[in-house]
Amino acid sequence: MRVALVALALVAAVGAVQHAFAPGPVGHVGESHSDVRMSAEFQPGSLYDSRRLIKVSEHVRARWMSLDAILVLRQAGVRFMDITDAQDLHDLSVSGYESTLPLELSQGDAVNKTLALLSTDLYGLVLEPFTAFHNRYYDSENGRKSSKWLQEQIEEMVAMAKANVTVSSVEHRFKQPSVVARIHGQSDEIVVVSAHQDSVNMWLPWFGRASGADDDGSGTVTILEALRVLLDSSFAPRRTVELHWYAGEEGGLLGSQAIAKQYKDEGRKVVANLHFDMTGFWKRTEPEVIGLVADRTDPETRDLVKKLARAYTRLETREFECGYGCSDHASWNQAGFRSAMAFESDQLEANTHIHSPEDTVATLDFNHMLEFSKLAVAFAYEVGNAKTS
Repeated sequence: MRVALVALALVAAVGAVQHAFAPGPVGHVGESHSDVRMSAEFQPGSLYDSRRLIKVSEHVRARWMSLDAILVLRQAGVRFMDITDAQDLHDLSVSGYESTLPLELSQGDAVNKTLALLSTDLYGLVLEPFTAFHNRYYDSENGRKSSKWLQEQIEEMVAMAKANVTVSSVEHRFKQPSVVARIHGQSDEIVVVSAHQDSVNMWLPWFGRASGADDDGSGTVTILEALRVLLDSSFAPRRTVELHWYAGEEGGLLGSQAIAKQYKDEGRKVVANLHFDMTGFWKRTEPEVIGLVADRTDPETRDLVKKLARAYTRLETREFECGYGCSDHASWNQAGFRSAMAFESDQLEANTHIHSPEDTVATLDFNHMLEFSKLAVAFAYEVGNAKTS
């Protein structure tokens, strides 16, 4: 079976090489596409100098794999978690913080006033330069620079608001750091709203073109717009609210596993995580909905998200199964914390442009994305201002 997969992957890769170098912006002004493969910007780092411990299911034992074997998994559409540096999270005895979620919504006036400040303007302003990076591959200089650029946008936003917010980068074993914006609350409990910032080309991960507008530029700006209006409304939560932009999701949930492990090891009281991975694409022939991942998530958090969607957005929610290692919500779930994930539709494979040069801003519906920013704002208010333990 493995030989067959390798053969198929190699045949497909031959036809994909030209496509992966389709015209598009590059990492530096004046850099030609013929120079991409030679540039240090696009060379892989040292993460894969040794084999990695890869898990593809709760029911299959993790295996040590080379980069070539991992590429075959990706090209075959197999989702996985790279648990090399977070093996203790995958101990069946793991338990997390027992948090309390609000049973009823109580922040309607404040939420609605803040929702009135939302706009689609920021989406394009950030996504155009963000997707202009040739790719945001997590173990490359280009991935590192795109993360630093994103952090600068967040820091500028916070500085203008003069808010009680700390912005920091979280370094990893690979080149791209994660970014965390912490809105300080009165309690040591933490509410996490998240997205991932990296992008990858399915066939040529470190130097193929991967604009990553939907996956996951859309989630990145969805929560960035939520942060903007929270700052503009002088949001002062009881619980601390953190917004996370993870590095290395495409490498097997690397950044989120590292942060979830750190928080667990330090005994941090994470109330719940709401993750946004892809919020901008939906088939116009299908109903416009908010997809909710039903597997490897917390049912009480999902129920709360359904209430928030009914109260504060114009869209219905529909549950669907996402599979093992689907996105970063799984890291928090694996660490024993509550988590949920909102998705652009109830069809996981609807957007066929992802992981390719065709995942562009032109394919996104900003008005659809706005409903997810509403959800992020509402989650921050209702969970962030719920009674603390």
